[in-house]
Amino acid sequence: MILVFCAFGAELGSLRQLLSDIQPLTRRGLRGFQGFVGGSQVALIATGIGTRRARQAARLAFDCFKDVQWMVTTGVAGALDAALPIGRVVVADRLMLRRDDEFELDTEIEAPVHCRERAGAALGAAPAPFVIGPILTSSQVIAKAADKKRAYEALGAIAVDMESAIIALEATSRGLPFLCLRTIMDTASEEIVTPYLGDENGPIKPFTVAGALMTQPRLAIASVRLLWNLRTATRSLREAMAAVLKTDL
Repeated sequence: MILVFCAFGAELGSLRQLLSDIQPLTRRGLRGFQGFVGGSQVALIATGIGTRRARQAARLAFDCFKDVQWMVTTGVAGALDAALPIGRVVVADRLMLRRDDEFELDTEIEAPVHCRERAGAALGAAPAPFVIGPILTSSQVIAKAADKKRAYEALGAIAVDMESAIIALEATSRGLPFLCLRTIMDTASEEIVTPYLGDENGPIKPFTVAGALMTQPRLAIASVRLLWNLRTATRSLREAMAAVLKTDL
């Protein structure tokens, strides 16, 4: 069994396309699907956005599934390194947990070398190019370009998400190998509108965008651009995960 954790619906829907013999998860409190990729059984779990939801979902999933061989925390991320374009795949060599809303490190965990090396070999044949580097997990959205730059300079992480380090810590506490693979949805220079037009189940709500067009056109235009970025990032995510899930890590 391989557990795959993502945060919200757009990621879940994209990855669901990789599964055959799909069944909804029936474990109470877990949202997602179960099926097969090649000969491997895979459970795809949507945690909701943020560290608290990620911790709850990971603990429940690890308690429910007893035959887990390895797990992946995946989804979209924001770039902190200005060199990363939309859709670029990032494989974490380290996961860094941010201390509250400070630009300081709380916890750091190294990704298992054999997992990221085998994933890198699989991605070498995938359509989407990839880089390896540290990913930061933050409990708060890093929305401003200036703050992204500050996080990059202070901590050295090249991308940021809101779940991966928490899930990896849970996996490590149970002796499970893990991989963290993310794709870039917003560049280091982009300002993020999701705190205003999103919720815990996704970064953008289309109907909210439609309403904002009437009252806040600049904000809505930025949201439309982010939706386009999300489509690019999830397509890249699906391509990368298709390669990785066929590999025995």
